[in-house]
Amino acid sequence: MLYASTIFTAISITLLPAHAAVSCNSTYNPCEDLLMKGSKCRDGFCTNPFEGGCLRPMLENLDLELSSQENRTRQTDGTDDKNDMDNTLEAIRRRLMSVPRTCNSEDGPQAMEQGICSKNANDYSEVRVWSQNWESAFFVSWMMQIIYSELLGVPSTIETGVAGKNTNFYDVTNRMDYGKANEYKMFQNAHKAPGGDCSIYRDGNEKVKVDGNADDYIPCAHMVLEIWSSNEQLVGAQEKRIAEPEQFVGAIGSQGWHVTRSSIVKDVSVAHYFGLQGESNRQKLADTFKRPTTWKHYCTYVSQNNCTTPDDVAMRPPATVEGGKYFVEGSYTGFFRKTEKNDCNKTKACTGHIMDYPCGWTSYVRQQTKHLEIALESDGSDGISGGYTYSEMVDIWSAANATKSDLIGLWWSPDAIPNLFKGSGSDLMPVLLPAPTQSCLDNRVDILKRCDASATDFDLYGDEKGACGRPSRSTMKVAVGNMESNIQENKNPKSRMSPAHIVYNDFSVTDLHMDEILTNWVNRGVDKYNFDLRFATCRWMAENLDYIVETMIPPSHPRIVVEASSTSPLAIFTLVLSAIAIILTIFTAFGMYVQWRQGTLGRSVQIEFLALLLAGLFLVSIGSLLLALKPSKVTCTGSIWMVIFGYTLQLVPTLMRVSAIIKIIRASRKFRIVKVNIKALFTRSIGISAIAALYCMLWTIIDPPCARTTVELSKEKNNFGETIVSEYTFCDSNSSIWFVISFVCQGILLIGGSFLAWQMRTVPDVVNDSRELALMIYASFILLLLRFMVYILPGSLSLGENSFQRMRSIFCSIDTMATIVIFFSRFFLEQRKKEPERSIRGGNFVQRAPNGTFVRTSGQNSGEPGFSNAGGASSTSSRVPVNSMEMVLEEEKVEEDAMIKISTARQTYSVPTWVLEEYGEVKDRELEQIREHSTTSSAI
Repeated sequence: MLYASTIFTAISITLLPAHAAVSCNSTYNPCEDLLMKGSKCRDGFCTNPFEGGCLRPMLENLDLELSSQENRTRQTDGTDDKNDMDNTLEAIRRRLMSVPRTCNSEDGPQAMEQGICSKNANDYSEVRVWSQNWESAFFVSWMMQIIYSELLGVPSTIETGVAGKNTNFYDVTNRMDYGKANEYKMFQNAHKAPGGDCSIYRDGNEKVKVDGNADDYIPCAHMVLEIWSSNEQLVGAQEKRIAEPEQFVGAIGSQGWHVTRSSIVKDVSVAHYFGLQGESNRQKLADTFKRPTTWKHYCTYVSQNNCTTPDDVAMRPPATVEGGKYFVEGSYTGFFRKTEKNDCNKTKACTGHIMDYPCGWTSYVRQQTKHLEIALESDGSDGISGGYTYSEMVDIWSAANATKSDLIGLWWSPDAIPNLFKGSGSDLMPVLLPAPTQSCLDNRVDILKRCDASATDFDLYGDEKGACGRPSRSTMKVAVGNMESNIQENKNPKSRMSPAHIVYNDFSVTDLHMDEILTNWVNRGVDKYNFDLRFATCRWMAENLDYIVETMIPPSHPRIVVEASSTSPLAIFTLVLSAIAIILTIFTAFGMYVQWRQGTLGRSVQIEFLALLLAGLFLVSIGSLLLALKPSKVTCTGSIWMVIFGYTLQLVPTLMRVSAIIKIIRASRKFRIVKVNIKALFTRSIGISAIAALYCMLWTIIDPPCARTTVELSKEKNNFGETIVSEYTFCDSNSSIWFVISFVCQGILLIGGSFLAWQMRTVPDVVNDSRELALMIYASFILLLLRFMVYILPGSLSLGENSFQRMRSIFCSIDTMATIVIFFSRFFLEQRKKEPERSIRGGNFVQRAPNGTFVRTSGQNSGEPGFSNAGGASSTSSRVPVNSMEMVLEEEKVEEDAMIKISTARQTYSVPTWVLEEYGEVKDRELEQIREHSTTSSAI
């Protein structure tokens, strides 16, 4: 069953001014004298001196101590905790004196330019607090707004629920409008807003203010800090997890029947239901508690001259909008009179008057008066319930105080009204009703039927078991259900640091705190319904700053984000290493080119494939440099292109070459002629690399990598007590699948390369680089695993994404340098001789024809075709196309020299190997010249 407590309606207090009440002009400017230093005269009214923040001007003007008396007592202990708190408070004071509050969505761009507020440096999401429509709810909402905006750097605004009404603490005109309360559809709007951003409704709501269609206004808030009851809207929101369960705020709230102190002084029995119930007390109640009279009715039915002549009650006739007022200070004191309902001589069921709540508020007065037999009845303007609006109730209490009349009615505490009349003789004193029990609460009437025109008598009066008083309870708070998840799931790492939900959980205010603020408010008496409550709230927070810091400010907050230094040792090392990789690649390519031009590489070296390998290494080293630089859209995109395309260009041609060699060797063992088209191999290598480029292009178009940020919390604090948070940038895409696919593809290439390297172990030495190839692949594979690990590990380690990105750069640089050392060092460190394009070990021979065709045969014994073995010599024969004819080259190795037999269809020639090396490709007409030359050489 819904707890018996007030449910405030969408009623604004008409007696309250809509704008700042303190007037001024060019010749009369009392703003700083009446309000506070910093208030200015603008458009005929005094501005809010707290527009740029509350605590700084309060501390400056009042020279308040940062510690309360409790803290000053604690300072005598001499403990470390005391010193830490002193240092923290002093640092916060320096921050408050130097940094304006954080701007919110209701501040225009000029506010930051004018220094009124500061930029939301940490990109925290704005928090919108529902103000409800009574004063204690106002100032607890303001307290949270001050904590957020001035102490933590979280932008915060206030929601009233009504278009055009404003209760923002920092409002320049000091507006304190009373809006709606306890309509929890605001949580649904906040819950469905992307990221919980209530500012998305701002443009539409601004249009509503212009068009005047209030029904189109969309209320949105993330929390309410003072709730006296639940209702169906809130229960439904909680069941759908749109709202969190309620939490205690700390203040003990009570509400029920109250009577003016002067009435108890005259008759103490009215303070207890025993002195009110029964027929014996009917006449007393009718005579004591008269009915309040509006200003218009007084002038019409009571005044002798329709208020044209001032008297003790009315100084003048009411204006049109004032006719329904029960009290106007300085003009109408209010008036209580007997009506026919108070005349027991005319009405047997005469009653005294009790002031009841309006429809929409929770009241059990009818059930209580009927079953307790108390002859009291409410006669308010709300016809169905007989209740009064909030503003009318305030007027009636004020009228009772001004006229010292007897009044009994409903009210609650903590609230301003009890403090307003404290010590006046019209203090609100509680009336003791039967003690509440669970059985009584379970038998309360359904408050939703209280104002239902079709309600039955039982719906209105219920069972006698429900006629008891109301229990006291702590005021509650509630937040939107996804507030915490919106913070934690924010894509911006700085926004994920927001302490908004933590502070909400820790926020607490006792009833003593609330009573102190309310007392200061009513006692100030300068601008009661505009600035005074702001002043009382700010003063209390300044005087109790130590309490707020200790109990509500999370550890390590406030925070300040600073960009990490780009000259860290790791950053410098990464840049240097990538530069070394680039230079080493360039020098290696230059050295290979020189040797190729000089002919010292040997014709068995496929220079085209080495060029592709070096080009790939160069691109990878460039990619490592881009990874080492400060991330940007250009460097992030360029790094994936360089690394992925570079590794593909490095591995694919090499694997194509190795695969072709293995194919030739296998064919030679079966005495088959194999034609390998170098151009086709080269084309296929470039084609596969183009697929990698296409992948990079799709990646760039669909989900381009860009610079993202990550933060790392340190233990250091600056002079303002702000914990320093280092901000790092790194490259990443929205989806990690792109990186994973690239790692997997490179891994597949390396695994295939490992298999080919194992197969190549039996290839002749001249073309057998299986050992180097295997070492190169194994090194690349290990470094690939390391790169993959440092890509997926940042979420579980605290080094930061940018450190892992630099580590990926380091691994790419190491991979490049390792490949050069493993694969190319042999071309520079060994003293190489000029060799023919063949292998003479193990009877294998590889010959490259000038047209790019490889032809191989192999003989392992003297019985194989084309193989001769004489005098301990071994021979290998290969067929090489010479123009349109087929030439069989047979190689002999003797101790002093190696001879080659050239056989054609007509004749066979024997020539030393150096002759073929010198002449290279031979043609038909040149065969005779070779024979003659070789004969001469043999003779020599």
